[in-house]
Parts: sequence; structure tokens; C-alpha cells
Amino acid sequence: MIALNRILLAVSCMTLFSCSKSESDYKLSGRFINTSYLEQSKTKLLQNIPFYGTEITFEKDSIVFTNGFETGKLAYTQKGNRYILKEAYQHNGHLKELILEATSDSTFTLHDTEYTTASTPSVFTTSKIPFESALAKKVIDGTYEIQYPEALKNTRVTFSAFTITGLPDYNRYNLCYSGDCMQMITDTINSIYLSRPDGHTDLFGWQNGLQQTLELYRVSDPIPDSKGGQRITQKAFILKKAGK
Repeated sequence: MIALNRILLAVSCMTLFSCSKSESDYKLSGRFINTSYLEQSKTKLLQNIPFYGTEITFEKDSIVFTNGFETGKLAYTQKGNRYILKEAYQHNGHLKELILEATSDSTFTLHDTEYTTASTPSVFTTSKIPFESALAKKVIDGTYEIQYPEALKNTRVTFSAFTITGLPDYNRYNLCYSGDCMQMITDTINSIYLSRPDGHTDLFGWQNGLQQTLELYRVSDPIPDSKGGQRITQKAFILKKAGK
């Protein structure tokens, strides 16, 4: 009986050790993207989604982060599943740390609510594609049929990996989600740049409409020597998601 108890105790200890080890054995490597942002992008204006970073890549003793308009590198120290990012941001004149907590080998939580003022921290997930590509796939990529203007009605248009086929005059696009371009249009609407084959780029306002439509609006000309102040002037295209 004593021998059996010793065996059970040994097994219990091994089990506890195994659980403890597995909980602190997550290995984060490579690129992670902000999936909390992506989940909000279908229902919110992009300018209203708070974030610290959109993409974080792990290196040996540091992370490389981007927020859409700048890239930086932060050193970290690791304690189990917690990564302490040093001098991550300023708050009330003081440099602050950020805590990043691994929840699996492919996910982590960035405890960034003091920075973002959001009610919940941001979740990141490993990704083979950059954040910009994931955002495009989430909010705009797909095949549509033109509903407006009437002269182009039922023309098929495809947005895929920053290229456009079927839309008159334009063959590429870039979504605006960070930086100065967020301030260009005064009206409450998302911003997108459409490019012509000759390289000329035009700014449009865009939003998701009813019944799986994508609405694109022309905006006024830029104000010389000024950033911002452009306003919606007229409807450009209404595109309806095409059935498979």
C-alpha cells in the first residue's frame, strides 16, 4: 500500500510538473498580426479602431513592430509566457513597458489598454501574410458587380491582393488605416487610394453599404500646402458582392 501511494504521488508530481512546464513552454516566433483590429474592421470606421501595433515580428531578444506608418524595434525580457517590452510608449511624460502574454505558440495578448483606452487588450495571431494583406482580404477583396453608374451596371470587378480588374481607369488600390492619410477626408468615411496604370493615384472615400455593397465616393481636390480638408463630392461607384 505504501509502495502504491509512492507511485501515485510520483505520478501526480510528474503530471503537475508536465502541466506547469507546458503552460510556460509556448514559443513565439515569426510574424503576428492584430486580429482584434481585423474583427472590428467590418463594422467600424478604421479611424475609430484604437491600436498600439498592427503587426509584431519576434526576433531573438527583441520584437519589430509596425503601426502602419512607422516601424520600430523593442527589446524584451521573458518570464515564462510573459514578455516585457521595454520603453514601449510614453504616458504622462514617462516611458512605459508593455506586457505581452503568450496564450499558445500561435497567439498572444498584448496588454495595451492603457495606451489604446479600449476596454479589452489586443489579441495577435501568427500569420503568413502581412497585416495589410489580411485587412484587404477582410474588408474589400472579392468579386463584385457594378450597380452604379448605370452605364456600367453588372460589369464584374475584382479586388485581389491590391490589384483591380474590371474597374474602368484603375488597376491597383491601397487601403488607408494609419498615418496622415486618415486625416485627408473631413467627412466620416474610410479612405482608399485607387491607382491608374500610368501611376497616377486618386483618393476616394469608401464604406460598406446595405446588401453586401461597397460604396466609393469621389472627394474634392487637395488643398495646396495643407493636409486634410477634402470632402465627399459625389458618388463614384456602387459595387455589389457577386455570388459564387
